[in-house]
Amino acid sequence: MKKFYIHKDDQQQGPFSADELKDLKITRDTMVWFEGADNWKKAIEVDDLKEIFKSIPPPIQTNTPIIPPPLVDKKPKEESKRTVDLKPAKNNTTLIVVVIALLLVSGLGTFFYINQQAKQTEIQRQLEEQNAKIQEQEKIEAARLAEEERQKKAAKAAQRQAELESLKYNHDQAVTNLRAAKIRLNEIQQFQLLRTASEKQKQVQRQLETIRSWENEVDRLKKEIDKY
Repeated sequence: MKKFYIHKDDQQQGPFSADELKDLKITRDTMVWFEGADNWKKAIEVDDLKEIFKSIPPPIQTNTPIIPPPLVDKKPKEESKRTVDLKPAKNNTTLIVVVIALLLVSGLGTFFYINQQAKQTEIQRQLEEQNAKIQEQEKIEAARLAEEERQKKAAKAAQRQAELESLKYNHDQAVTNLRAAKIRLNEIQQFQLLRTASEKQKQVQRQLETIRSWENEVDRLKKEIDKY
């Protein structure tokens, strides 16, 4: 498809197709150049553009200077290539934006991850401190209970020792009393004194009962002592 360049508003514009020139509302006197033309021509002089001006009245004729054809645009294909070459630049810009966005997202993700790790580390540290305090309190409580148990055992041992000492003392007293009772019996049996035989017999009997009582007490205390 043929492409056209136009000179409008003191500027070279294009390339355009015939339909595009129609939309641009060019006039008959608009200067046009296309590949293969020796010089700029009025649009009305170009056969491919005459259809555009069939329903448009001709303008008043004026002396229009002839504009030389563009030197840089003799190869429209190069212009097309240049236009195409601009697209990668746009794609590169988009790629840069995407890379920056990914870096920002990655940075934010890393920041939140590090922040979360720091929070978890702080929570773990607090838990460890609480556990250490609990363990310390448990040790103190265990030591207190152990001391109370030791004191109870010591008090119980002291009490048993006191009870044992009391039993030994009572046992010794009972043995002493038993000996004294036996001596008294011997005295009763040996001396007549001023008494009858029946009275003597009663005294001996009472003394024997006293002796048996002390013997029983000595045996009882001995058994109590043996339990310790």
